[in-house]
Amino acid sequence: MKRFSQFGARFFLVMAAVLLIVMAGCSKREKYPLGEAGGTLTIGSLNEPLSLNPLLLSFTAPSDIQEKLFLSLHRFDKSMNIVPELAESWKFSEDFREVTYHLRQDVKWSDGQQVTAEDVKYTFDLMTDPKVNYSRAGYLQFVEKVEVIGTYTVRFKFNRLYSDELFDTGIIVLPKHSLETQASLASGEFDANPVTDGPYKVEQWIRGDRLVLAANPEFYKGKPALEQIVIRFFGDEAALAAALQNGEVDMTEDLSPQTILKLQGDPNLVTIDYPGRSYTYLGWNLKSPMFASAEMRKAFAMAIDPSEMIQNVLLGKGQAASGPILPSSWAYDENLKPMPYDPEMVKTALSDLGWKTMNRDGFLAKNPRQVLQINLLLAQGQPVLEASAAIIQKQLKAVGVKVNIQSADARTFIQKIRTGAYDVMMFSWKNDQKVDPTAVWHTRIESKGKFNLLDYSNPQVDSLIEQGLGTLSRRKAKDIWVRFQQVVFQEQPTTYLFVPNAVAMVYKGVKGAESDARGPLASLDEWWIPSAERRGAQIASVTPPAPETPSSVAAPAPETKTPAPVNNKPVPATAKPAAETPKPVASKPTPKAVNPQDILVAETPTPAPTPTPAVAAPEPVAEIPPTDPEPTNIGKAEYPDLARKAGITGRVFVKVMVGPDGKVKSAEVLRGIGGGCDEAALEASKKSNFKPGTVNGQPAERPFTIPYSFR
Repeated sequence: MKRFSQFGARFFLVMAAVLLIVMAGCSKREKYPLGEAGGTLTIGSLNEPLSLNPLLLSFTAPSDIQEKLFLSLHRFDKSMNIVPELAESWKFSEDFREVTYHLRQDVKWSDGQQVTAEDVKYTFDLMTDPKVNYSRAGYLQFVEKVEVIGTYTVRFKFNRLYSDELFDTGIIVLPKHSLETQASLASGEFDANPVTDGPYKVEQWIRGDRLVLAANPEFYKGKPALEQIVIRFFGDEAALAAALQNGEVDMTEDLSPQTILKLQGDPNLVTIDYPGRSYTYLGWNLKSPMFASAEMRKAFAMAIDPSEMIQNVLLGKGQAASGPILPSSWAYDENLKPMPYDPEMVKTALSDLGWKTMNRDGFLAKNPRQVLQINLLLAQGQPVLEASAAIIQKQLKAVGVKVNIQSADARTFIQKIRTGAYDVMMFSWKNDQKVDPTAVWHTRIESKGKFNLLDYSNPQVDSLIEQGLGTLSRRKAKDIWVRFQQVVFQEQPTTYLFVPNAVAMVYKGVKGAESDARGPLASLDEWWIPSAERRGAQIASVTPPAPETPSSVAAPAPETKTPAPVNNKPVPATAKPAAETPKPVASKPTPKAVNPQDILVAETPTPAPTPTPAVAAPEPVAEIPPTDPEPTNIGKAEYPDLARKAGITGRVFVKVMVGPDGKVKSAEVLRGIGGGCDEAALEASKKSNFKPGTVNGQPAERPFTIPYSFR
């Protein structure tokens, strides 16, 4: 069996008449590790899901529960290889434009119906439907369509050749027969009676209190060891910590570093660290005269010491970050280190820029009225960021810079960034394992750079992103992504601070819980508890129960997301009749802050994939993937006096065709602003020089887009 890594990075194009890459199915023999059956595991959580339907979750919302209810076509193992799950095998076409999945024939939905290829296609169609607004629809932008070939065979077709084809097609699959009969995804009907095919199924959901999962005896790998998993929802961290200590909860990953430190002396609890999935950074306003220079941005970066935040805010539960790719990723540049902390060098740099006099308050000034100060913007409701901002304020004061901390609600925060109403902003951005920085780092043009909040533009970065995505060899792709990280680091449009660890506290009697690159709950269905160490199902509510009526069913607990198009009206969300289950009277938790990243994803629709024209001839299969031109000299455009006087500003995008000799053969304006700027950019582009792009390893004619700024 030939396994593929998480990024489809073990694609190899070899010289042969026909090339088939097949995942042979050993999954039929796959069984759970031996473990004593029975018992209940209780998980404590501060984040109740908005829905059990994974298509309705925000980008940053945890999906661990849903992944135990529904199978994906394939999954990651502990070594981060892609291995079979719902699909027992798959193969690529010779030109890598198609991948065909063969599904297991021994998987049934919880209502007894068979899982088929129709379910796969139906789920894909929902994911790419703009009305659904699936938060990860962007991962499918290069999938042209999905075809049902047979009852258990489905084919994905791509509109371009790229390295993450296998990563993108491993979608979670939902039941067509159940969803298509409902009024809408937002109706709540699915949550009231979810039809699932995973190792666990829903036994009961009392909103605001608990979600009970029962082991699926019909699961293809066999019945999981744990008979029952109970997820209890808490309104605050103190209550969750108390429940963990007194044995009502066996595991949680929702405690702050400060609370974890207090509980680490408990002999019944074990602390497990997992790789973090988000990084915190400072984004400099590139439109501000103060931060237009890379040297100035570097100077400020050298005045900031992230290690103090890691030690004092994260309490050591994290690591320094130096670039936009997570340290846990295969594409991470291990040799790239954060900017050195050097306050004296910062003072010298600021002095060279004219900031030489220190006023009586300890801040640098050019004159009594012109103090060196900046506004640091962050979103409300993020304690880690707030504490880190206070440290940055102190560190910059040490070099004579006054920092004014400004906080705003998530929506206002995003609005201020988009309008440039800040000097530097602090953001925590979640990344998946997929390596694709297009949305954040590519120049904002057409469908690219949609989350490029800083309006950063560098043709070299754009080219490296395109090359990295189109390179099928992981070794070659790693070299490209290293160069990408180094260019971003040298320009320092953002200063990366830290990557917090994901930390779980687990009852010592739980077996199978260990550090895992996939996350704290990835192997949950393989855990077990010896009968001698079981503490029983501690699912009773803290307050006395009261009879439940339809009007008293709580709405979903607020989730850290921008609401997807889901009707949040109260609906009974339990697999059993409401009359059978008393519901406790629980105090209403304080609404959690909305994550700014979710606002961005929800408000930025992903364009539908562009089908390949039927009349177009198929692109020849290259033995070596094509590469784009790399600029060695970009012609400088003069700002026309007419445009300057008229106050015409903006960007002109020029598409050039670069010949095999690296010279521009033709040029056209893709998007202009008038006032003579279009003509100036066009003429300048013709003076540019490039390292030519290649086809089959040989220099060839290739396009390249150059953005010209006029301000």
